[in-house]
Amino acid sequence: MEEGDLVYVEYDVWILPEEDDGEPTLFNTTSEEKAKEEEIFDEDSYYGPRPIVIGEGDLLEGFEEALKEAEVGEEDSVEVPPEKGIGQRDAEKIEIYSRRKLERQDVDLVPGNEVQLDNRRGTILQVTSGRVRVDFNHPLAGKTLKYDFKVKEKLEDDEDIVRAFLLKDYRDVDFEIEIDGDRLDITLAEDCKYDQNWFVGKYRVIGDLRKNLDFKTIRFIEEYTQEEEEEEPEEESEGEETEGSETEEVEEEAEEEPEESEEEDEEPKDEE
Repeated sequence: MEEGDLVYVEYDVWILPEEDDGEPTLFNTTSEEKAKEEEIFDEDSYYGPRPIVIGEGDLLEGFEEALKEAEVGEEDSVEVPPEKGIGQRDAEKIEIYSRRKLERQDVDLVPGNEVQLDNRRGTILQVTSGRVRVDFNHPLAGKTLKYDFKVKEKLEDDEDIVRAFLLKDYRDVDFEIEIDGDRLDITLAEDCKYDQNWFVGKYRVIGDLRKNLDFKTIRFIEEYTQEEEEEEPEEESEGEETEGSETEEVEEEAEEEPEESEEEDEEPKDEE
């Protein structure tokens, strides 16, 4: 693979144990089946090959180096030490909070729980009668990781590339895509029209498309079609039908009355 290539990759990320006799722990995967087996399945997560741009710097250094050496369709594996991963743990990122202060914030004070404090995500390490120790290190800091991966496909077609960036920067949604020369039209799916995440994600999509493709114009189209309601036939009661028929008969009689009145007018003339 070369820098700038857009590929679909399947992978399992394992945390290797610090002890020789320990078992690896699955941290992340693109396989729904594997996630269920290892009891880390999340129904809100996307499972399937992930679109990755080689050399963008979005990946851990050790994994990206391995991808550059990979071939499409071949299964591979690489161990990533902390120096080429998240990095080592930093003791200064372990902080002590007042238990009373956190209780006033309704924090669930259970060791191992993830918490959001001062706009930072941390993990509760220890809870005592008056204090709480919180670790703000990344969960993978100081860990050696193992990536089992396979490059499924290298994308070349423009429409495939557009769809990959929509998945990468937003989520798996059925967009309608039309390419006409140097113009790209993307018709929004119903799912994202009212999604706040889309309003942020579309700017990442635009950035990636401009960086990797040569469209002069990119248009996002929102269509709102009002469906016509079918009129239900009015149900008439028997009484209403009878009344209607009587009305028709009256109208017919009203048309015949003038003829009868003319005959009555002629009789007096004969008598004269």
